[in-house]
Amino acid sequence: MTESPRAVFISYASQDADAATRICAALRKAGIEVWFDQSELRGGEAWDASIRRQVKSCKLFLPVISANTQAREEGYFRREWNLAVSRTLDMADDAPFLVPVVIDATRDSDARVPERFREVQWTRAPVGEIPAGLADRVRALLYGPVAAPSTVAHEEHKPAEIAPGPERTGIPRTSTTASKRQRIPRPKALAWVLPAMLLIAAGLVLLPPWQKREHARAVLLPQLQDIVAAMSQSNSEVFDKAVEVEKYLPGDSTLAKLWAPIANTLSIDTDPPGAEVFWKDYDKASAKWRSAGLTAFKDVKVPRTFLRLEVRKAGYQTIELAVPRLYPVAPVALHLKMDPVGSLPENMARIPKSTTNMDVVGLEIYGPRDVPGFLVDKFEVTNKSFKAFVDAGGYQDERYWTVPILKNGKAIPWRDALASFTDRTGRPGPATWEAGSYPDGMENHPVTGVSWYEAAPYATFVHKHLPTVFHWAVVADTSRSDFLLPLSNFSGKSTSAVGSLPNVSTYGVYDIAGNAREWTFNQSGDSDQRFILGGGWTDPSYAYNDSFTQPALDRSESNGFRCIKELADSSGDGSLKQSITMVFRDYTKEEPVNAATFASYSRQFIYDKTPLGASLQKTLDTDSWKEEMVSIDAGYNNERLLLHIFLPKSHITPLQPVIYFPGSGGIHETHFDPTVVNRRLEFILKSGRALIFPIYKGTYERRDDLKSDLPDTTVRYKDHVIIWVKEYSRTIDYLETRRDMQADKIAYLGISWGGFLGGIIRAVEKRIKVVVLNVGGKVMEKSLPEVDQINYLPRITQPVLMLNGSYDMYFPVESSQKPMYRFLGTSPDQKKMFVYPSGHVVPATDFIKETLAWLDTYLGPVH
Repeated sequence: MTESPRAVFISYASQDADAATRICAALRKAGIEVWFDQSELRGGEAWDASIRRQVKSCKLFLPVISANTQAREEGYFRREWNLAVSRTLDMADDAPFLVPVVIDATRDSDARVPERFREVQWTRAPVGEIPAGLADRVRALLYGPVAAPSTVAHEEHKPAEIAPGPERTGIPRTSTTASKRQRIPRPKALAWVLPAMLLIAAGLVLLPPWQKREHARAVLLPQLQDIVAAMSQSNSEVFDKAVEVEKYLPGDSTLAKLWAPIANTLSIDTDPPGAEVFWKDYDKASAKWRSAGLTAFKDVKVPRTFLRLEVRKAGYQTIELAVPRLYPVAPVALHLKMDPVGSLPENMARIPKSTTNMDVVGLEIYGPRDVPGFLVDKFEVTNKSFKAFVDAGGYQDERYWTVPILKNGKAIPWRDALASFTDRTGRPGPATWEAGSYPDGMENHPVTGVSWYEAAPYATFVHKHLPTVFHWAVVADTSRSDFLLPLSNFSGKSTSAVGSLPNVSTYGVYDIAGNAREWTFNQSGDSDQRFILGGGWTDPSYAYNDSFTQPALDRSESNGFRCIKELADSSGDGSLKQSITMVFRDYTKEEPVNAATFASYSRQFIYDKTPLGASLQKTLDTDSWKEEMVSIDAGYNNERLLLHIFLPKSHITPLQPVIYFPGSGGIHETHFDPTVVNRRLEFILKSGRALIFPIYKGTYERRDDLKSDLPDTTVRYKDHVIIWVKEYSRTIDYLETRRDMQADKIAYLGISWGGFLGGIIRAVEKRIKVVVLNVGGKVMEKSLPEVDQINYLPRITQPVLMLNGSYDMYFPVESSQKPMYRFLGTSPDQKKMFVYPSGHVVPATDFIKETLAWLDTYLGPVH
């Protein structure tokens, strides 16, 4: 709306948006112009300037007072209140301007308001209900004793409920005219009433959509912004709220910015086409299915989270999916072959040709690896199925026992080995059976208590194979552990019936995590050990993400398996069956180098402090922060180091700098997007601190031949680590030249890859005063000792906060997180570790809360 000298300005705390919206609607319904900040500001306007202009030009200022305004010592509404009070200094004492409205039981005497507010009459609107006379009183104050130019004919009215107290009057106490101004005469001409009534009728037709638009802009959109700021994952509820807002505010620029963290896209085509695709949140297995449409379709919006999908077509086997497979969430694009009902073996799912990154701790060095298409058992082999093998004489038929049986590295005769493959009563069968059969009622539970040598013959019996570790990794979805593990059986009590838990992974595979450990084909080195993955009901849940081997003869009560079948149209890759060696470091048996050796390592990070040659490349201004892109001399090979300096607005300098080291995404991205700070880092700026984001060697615009964040024993990797440490130090050198930075209060913030490298950088760079590691830990891969993290952790003495997830597939709790924490040289009273029930990301609210508390403690609060 345009600025009007007759407009009413409503000022409120954001928590009171609902009540303010109702007040606004009541006044507008009565034909009164209202300036309502949530609805009048558009993208691109200068908020502060617009507010000041409206407060200066409005006729009446209506502050909404409540328990929410009581609780907030600071807030933009208080700036509005002070602007309004300042304006009254230029007004006559009897000029009506301030019209306070109390929407709850807040007492006048206790209200935290400017003293000028206490000199005027207050209106009370208990529980946000709008008094019938409020609009009439506002009209009277606006237009005086003359009938207002309204489209509505008014009867004589009852006065609004006002605050008790003999000193309260309609306008300042010096006025004697208030009662006159609040009286509105009856309209004298009936001819004026009819057009007004027609306009009222037209208004009633148009009002509901208008009210909904106003509610979406004033209430739903701010609520959505708050939700997005606090969430770590989207879901269907957040998605639905965004869809509702978009229905009433199409093209809204604020909403457009929120869609990226809220929504993902599905693009699916099927052979044959015409299948209907349904979806729901993964963690809401009992929710109703929603249709995404008929294939083929492209870029259908869905929540940006882990989803269950079903692809259905009459006469074809339903395809179950869990998407997206990888973290972080990316658009989903799939081509699916549908199989006629009955054309596949019972309870098997088709897995298309895939590439696995081998996100299994200890096996990462074997990825990425291409795996031809195959069929896989949807469920672990059951007791009932295995009994068919036993009853068919499988234990006595040498045709199925094709692999030499090893014991202590030596082959033993097949018949000698059979003597140990018996149940509790000495009959052939799994170790958990009795009298040649499974316990009553357990027919649909996974068969357990079997050795690798018993699993392989069964697979041959049913014309299948044991999966390799590569096949297993394709369907395991370890990157989605935070969703999968809470729904899986790590109960420590017993197995559960296969498929009875809603823990479906890629392509409809159940119980890949927990229930029974699953034997795979691959041998460990040249030993008699075989890989057995996924963890079982007797294991802790983090076992799912770790590679693990056992003697092939082991018959533990949680040992089970599932089978695969090669596709006729897929050429098998025999190399997938290779013997492989698990990369594992037992940190309970490793020791860091001594002080003298470490001192020699430290010298490799020395650099000449040549002139920085700082150059401002460009700036970016947003509503809440300013960015400066600065180029400085990197200190080596005549290279330039780019620094993205994010500065908060409206905070006093000098600022505490938080220097960030990101996750490994930058290794694979060619361009840095400054708006990334809006997702999980803006809270640093809102706290009044500066965020410094260096573009490290090998990332973003400075990409080189670095392909992975994993350490290795090459000189190339060692040189990169040395460069990264020097670049961090050069960043601090630059900050020391700026008067707007407190360079003696440097914080290190690292996430994922940055969490790992934080175990090296802060041991060398002692100007760092405090450290926060979001999902950091140790890794299984070795590097040259000069840059091996184990040699640096004990030399770290700064306060360290570690925030981790219990289901983290990259940094498992026992083998990675806890060893890192133990090796830290920080005194026990200055290091802290939190482990949340999450994966490779911690809940946003906890990340913000604990990080700011840690920075406040060791750098001092920001004022």
